[in-house]
Amino acid sequence: MKHCSSNTRRQGGFTLVEIAIVLMIVGLLIGGILRGQELIQSARVRNIIDQKSAIQTAYIGFMDRYRMLPGDLTGAQAATVGNGAVASAVNPGTGVITWGSEGILFFQNLTAAGFLSCGACMTVLGNGAATIANSPTNVYGGLVSAGFVASVNAINGGWLDTNAGLNRLILTTGETVPSQVLAEVDRKADDGVPGNGQLRFFETAGTTATGAICAPVPVPPPVGATPADGLWANPSQANCQGAWLL
Repeated sequence: MKHCSSNTRRQGGFTLVEIAIVLMIVGLLIGGILRGQELIQSARVRNIIDQKSAIQTAYIGFMDRYRMLPGDLTGAQAATVGNGAVASAVNPGTGVITWGSEGILFFQNLTAAGFLSCGACMTVLGNGAATIANSPTNVYGGLVSAGFVASVNAINGGWLDTNAGLNRLILTTGETVPSQVLAEVDRKADDGVPGNGQLRFFETAGTTATGAICAPVPVPPPVGATPADGLWANPSQANCQGAWLL
């Protein structure tokens, strides 16, 4: 006859209390990660806004002191500024910062005059294509550009103004910015709409980051909607760009 041992075996497994503790810890970890991601994105949004403010302030200060257009200096004007300011080799002194050439000198002149802190902007001087050796970069590593651009629409590159006869100075946010980061920048600094206000969608040349990708019109579209009635893409698209109207 078998006798049961007085020391009964305990069944393996977790109690409800232990499971609850584990779930609570996992929840706290997930919450911490999500909160951390929110803080990182918030910091990037603030960085983009602050960068624009610093460049705009430098531009206004330069114009106020020298009564000259940074990036469009003649040889005599560059000598007046001094400190490494470079004269333009492309249509200097016309009152227009030529996109893609004098835009590089825009940042170099502001830096040389002490209005902008951009050590990288002074590595390679003179007109030329934008690189990390002559232009500022955004928090994602995208090159920031400046210059006068003719008014365009969603069909040919960006949503600035519909008046095709208007040339105006713009400052891009730089490429590779997620659309939802641009949306947050737009909400904090402007009106939240990529086709209106001070911050607009601007196409990234040579990529698929078009308005249809980065700032599409809602489906179904509102009555009478045009491409400029789009909203910043959500879910977020990775390689988008905006342009500040200065």
